[in-house]
Amino acid sequence: MPRGAMRLQKGVWAVAALFAVYTVLYWQHVITVGLPFAKQFSYFAGSCSAICMVLGMLLAARPRLAETAFGGLDRMYRLHKYLGVTALLLFIAHFATLPDGSDESEEDEVSGAVAMVAPGGAAGREEENEEEENEEEEEEDLPVDLFGLIAMIGFTLLIIITLNRKIPYHRWITTHRFMGLFFLVATIHVFLVLYDGRDISFLSAPGLILAPLLLAGLTAYGYRQFFYPKKRKHPFTLAAVNRLERATEVVLQPKKAMFPFTPGQFAFITINAAGFRETHPFTISSGAREDRLRFTMKVLGDYTRRVRDTLSAGADVDIEGPYGRFNPLKGPEQQVWVAGGIGITPFLSVLRTMAPGHGRTIRLYYCVRAEKEALFFSELKERAAEVGGVTITRLASDAGELIDAEMIQNDLGSDPGDRGYYFCGPKPMIVAVSNGLRKQGVAAHRIHKEEFELR
Repeated sequence: MPRGAMRLQKGVWAVAALFAVYTVLYWQHVITVGLPFAKQFSYFAGSCSAICMVLGMLLAARPRLAETAFGGLDRMYRLHKYLGVTALLLFIAHFATLPDGSDESEEDEVSGAVAMVAPGGAAGREEENEEEENEEEEEEDLPVDLFGLIAMIGFTLLIIITLNRKIPYHRWITTHRFMGLFFLVATIHVFLVLYDGRDISFLSAPGLILAPLLLAGLTAYGYRQFFYPKKRKHPFTLAAVNRLERATEVVLQPKKAMFPFTPGQFAFITINAAGFRETHPFTISSGAREDRLRFTMKVLGDYTRRVRDTLSAGADVDIEGPYGRFNPLKGPEQQVWVAGGIGITPFLSVLRTMAPGHGRTIRLYYCVRAEKEALFFSELKERAAEVGGVTITRLASDAGELIDAEMIQNDLGSDPGDRGYYFCGPKPMIVAVSNGLRKQGVAAHRIHKEEFELR
């Protein structure tokens, strides 16, 4: 199995193992202390929600070791999104099933009945004492419940905003920064429960796992906000803005030494100019041996439109990266590349890096809506002729030229399972073609996708 598949498996299994260990220790504790089942389930949902939040914070810090374990930052962020949604659902389940304390146990009912017939008015005095104790417990629980409620409301709003693609990126990224604040509130909520210690304490098995994890999540958030940006960004100068057919090529000149990257990787761009200070991820389209860095951006939203219409050379640019494990150069000798629209960029970087005698046979299918939208098509043809072993087929959907697994098999005329397949483009196209290949017997580890989404 290729290294990328193993890395993804290791990361997922590590997360699953954490939840499995916590589940065993948690249920062993709550059953031993004899908590009512409603509390057992409610606390379990709430604590698992907290663990999901912690893992989301850790992945958001973009640790290099985690990227290696999951096979790329694109997969890390996909898991980050799933963890966020799962955390919200578990948080809601926690509050929905949390007992309100109004129901008395059978032992309390028996005690009350005995007190009713006790001599000397003991029943009245006991009722007064119980009322005072209940009032004190309600006052103690009030801040705990308040912090939990605030965290749940905050996470609900932020995740709804994240899942709503109609909300512009710049508004989403601004609100998403509050995720750490509500995580802090949720952490206080959990710590107050552990400090109270009536059901689960710091020194219990669940507490010994939750407390360090929550502190690790807060540390990751603090690192990401205050230390990380200064450490990992490479300074560049905007050298040129080349306007293409419904796209823009941005050319950057390094202020220091050019950082190394692998063709197929992406990086985060921050343009230090008015109206462009948002950080966006783009695939690197330059060759690995070039002395300048190039990104090709399709005009899709407000940001990329402003880049095309108003940006000019001379601005300072910070680059964070590179990230990603999408690398055809490490693939087998027989390869098929499928690019949809702007998805040509990683393959463009690979072709700009390859040299004659690379020893591979590659078939590239470049899928666009109209032939004129095939960016750098002349250069791609020239590079393919120079390096050899690369055949390019352009498919225009407005001319009825569509790609699917059957078309690829008929075009190749041989067993499709002997090749490595690399996809970059619109998600529906990638899913449809890759599923079709799986039905034809292509193993999952032979299919590689570049599908980065920040939200």
